[in-house]
Amino acid sequence: MLMSRRLPSLNALKAFEAAARHQSLTAAANELSVTHASVSRHVRALEEWLGTDLFTRGARGVALTPEGRRLGEALVQPFDRIAVALKDVGKGSQSKGLRISVEPAIASRWLVPRLGRFKDRYPDVELAIVPSTELVDFAAGEADFGIRYGPGAWAGVEAVKLTDSWSFPVCAPSFLAAYEPGRPFDMASCPLLVERNKQWWIDWLAGAGLARITDWNVTVFEAHLAIEAAEAGQGFALGDFMLVTDALVAGRLVRPFALEQKEEWGYYLVHARDMPATRRSQAFQQWLISEVEDTIALFSAHKLSISPSSYLAIRTVPAS
Repeated sequence: MLMSRRLPSLNALKAFEAAARHQSLTAAANELSVTHASVSRHVRALEEWLGTDLFTRGARGVALTPEGRRLGEALVQPFDRIAVALKDVGKGSQSKGLRISVEPAIASRWLVPRLGRFKDRYPDVELAIVPSTELVDFAAGEADFGIRYGPGAWAGVEAVKLTDSWSFPVCAPSFLAAYEPGRPFDMASCPLLVERNKQWWIDWLAGAGLARITDWNVTVFEAHLAIEAAEAGQGFALGDFMLVTDALVAGRLVRPFALEQKEEWGYYLVHARDMPATRRSQAFQQWLISEVEDTIALFSAHKLSISPSSYLAIRTVPAS
């Protein structure tokens, strides 16, 4: 009788193995094309599963504990063997498909509505869309491409920049109608819809020179649900142009004023460095770049179509 295996999350093991090998959470995040927070969360989950610390954490970074060093050394060869086996099996596959790993917000608000055009153009190419924030190992064949928002400086992968990113507040037309057009308008006193972290709003308001918030009136959401709530008339969300252009053009969202802020991060198409240039991979890459260019053009045209008088005025506060 075979004995069942009791194993923790494979993603947690993979995150820890990379962090142990580099002895750095940041370097592991770069290798795996994910955020530092994602690696840290997986390592914490593994420590909780084991009931022991694998790293000591200090102001200068992390260091392996004796238990962490033993586990890290034990995991290197098994992961190497898995990667080789998957690569060998993948070479023999006759699949017509491409597996696309994409963050859920990008998938639902931008990519999925455009897939019909790809199928019309390339009916023989099968796409498997995997909306996930989980770790993806391109070298092991877990995905052919990834569409990611981030700094772009990821180790071990090829990252093709698709576009810069701009952010600005958005809301439903019905919500904006509750305010008198042209009257001084203080964002800090309005219902704000926050995605996980207030810091994004803090940074945006500071960059825009708007009033500082002292008494938050917020609802906190995960991922892109803040934008969905804005469409439902519940307040103001920070909209990234890639995620809200379709809704702006369709009239489901509006911009209360013209200010926008260029973000440090951008959108990237990510894949393994040794990915073969097949007809289907080239087709997808060229199609994706074309769709991003169309979105940029659509966003620019929408901005030009808005009369400056339709924006509300902004009340700023003097610098302290």
